[in-house]
Amino acid sequence: MKVLLRGLIVLAIIGSANVVQGKTLAEFVKEAKNYQNSGETGKAAIAMEKAVEEYPGSSTAYAYLGLYIGMQAGETQNFIKAGRLCTRSFGILDKAVSLDSLNPVARFHRGLMGVNVPKFLGKLDIAIEDLEFLIKMYQQSPDKVSGGMLVSAYDYLGKGYQKNGENEKAKTAWKKIVEIAPGTDAEKSALENIKKLPSPTTKQSQSTKKKKPEGPTITNLKARIQKEGENPTLLLELGISYFDAGNYEEAEKVLKKAVSIDKSNATACKYLGLTLARMGEKGYDERIYHDTDLRTNLVFESMKYLDKAVALAPKDIGLRFLRGMLGVNFPFFAGKLDQGIDDLNRVIKSDAPDSIRAQSLYWLGFAYQKRAMTYWIEVVSKYSDCGAAQMVFDGIDPGVKHIDLSKDRGPVLVIDFVLGFRDELAPQTAVWIEDKTGKFVKTIYVSGFSGYAKEKQINLPRWSKSSKYIDSDGVTGASIDLGHHIYLWDLKDGSGRRVKRGEYIVKVEVSYWPSMKYQLVSAPIELGRRKDQTVVKEGNFIPYLEVKYLPKGGR
Repeated sequence: MKVLLRGLIVLAIIGSANVVQGKTLAEFVKEAKNYQNSGETGKAAIAMEKAVEEYPGSSTAYAYLGLYIGMQAGETQNFIKAGRLCTRSFGILDKAVSLDSLNPVARFHRGLMGVNVPKFLGKLDIAIEDLEFLIKMYQQSPDKVSGGMLVSAYDYLGKGYQKNGENEKAKTAWKKIVEIAPGTDAEKSALENIKKLPSPTTKQSQSTKKKKPEGPTITNLKARIQKEGENPTLLLELGISYFDAGNYEEAEKVLKKAVSIDKSNATACKYLGLTLARMGEKGYDERIYHDTDLRTNLVFESMKYLDKAVALAPKDIGLRFLRGMLGVNFPFFAGKLDQGIDDLNRVIKSDAPDSIRAQSLYWLGFAYQKRAMTYWIEVVSKYSDCGAAQMVFDGIDPGVKHIDLSKDRGPVLVIDFVLGFRDELAPQTAVWIEDKTGKFVKTIYVSGFSGYAKEKQINLPRWSKSSKYIDSDGVTGASIDLGHHIYLWDLKDGSGRRVKRGEYIVKVEVSYWPSMKYQLVSAPIELGRRKDQTVVKEGNFIPYLEVKYLPKGGR
């Protein structure tokens, strides 16, 4: 018995020595912060992994681990890896909050992560709740929430409200920063955010301009709903009428009401999914500046309701066709290609009309073509130095087609180039002019997302730095893709004034996603009394650029 007691005492002494010699939680957190500050987020996460092992019941340890894993998701260029890291991050942050729901660090980290990830991940509402909870905690117990955390909480809360379309609430949150942190960088940032919020009156006037006249059917249905109440049958009928009239914004509002009242209505879910898909088809516009995830969110929300519709009516072949067709057309990040292929195969094997089965075969071919391109993208992304990568470029080379623009034209500058690669999504591209000193002259073309998102999300760094978005609004257009493209410059700068004679530089920049491939090509050209021409052949993403100056009369 005495021997046993001596053994237990020795073990206890050894155990206590380990605790004394081991790191405290504060030391783990400090180490992780140092790694993160030096740009080594992976090492910060590893440090907090060890902290969680040492302190498995600590909400704070889990809160920091979840934060650093989430930050890794933001740093990776691999979309699939980012998704996995995000899922793991929120799982750990949920664990942190479950261990201690009153821990301000856990609430704050889950809140800021939820605001920063795309809305379609479904974390925004919880994030807003966390940050609101943190502010209430400060009001009740100021000693539990630091001043710096409070200011950040209001900042992220403002961003969360803005992302949710609640601009007045966002303004209130940022005004609070101005009140509690005067003279700081946080105040400057808050004032800038408030300044960039869309004006309610402007928004109202824009919506009034776009409003279409309503036909008698819609007018009668609205009158019946006002008299008889919002029953789902009438709401569905009104929503379909709005959809048929092309008024998708109103259709969305009405159909969402119908679905909220009757969640088992497959037809309402179908039309809501189709409505959101149609809204997503619209090209990029100024709304992207305020919400860069707008079209992405519409894609995910559309498929969410189509999935609900199929779950409610699994034998509806027409519904399967619609979901299949949209599934193979939606961008790769929706992750619905395989499901779309399965839906279309079901339609082909069914007793659907020949016209529907023929369309299903067409879209099935499109889906397999899309899948094949994914393999080629992987070759170029992972094995760019191998001969197989050049085989990909040779296989999709669109060639160069020359167009004679010399007759009855001029003075004009012809910009003729080829995009030689196709990614999962159409690339972001810019074409612009600089003088020989590198001073910006004019943007000739810029892809829709980059032109409207501006500094909110920079995909074309050289164009962004050169142009500072001065004249992008008038030349922003739909994204161009693989193939041959021609643009003309009338030799006028952004203010509409004719430029002087001399040497200028034409620049074409392209950025692909998700492969993250990039190229910038420049071509000097002399604008004077005589013709001038420059041809640049370099790289694979913009393999050909020809710039041709045609003086008056083309001679």
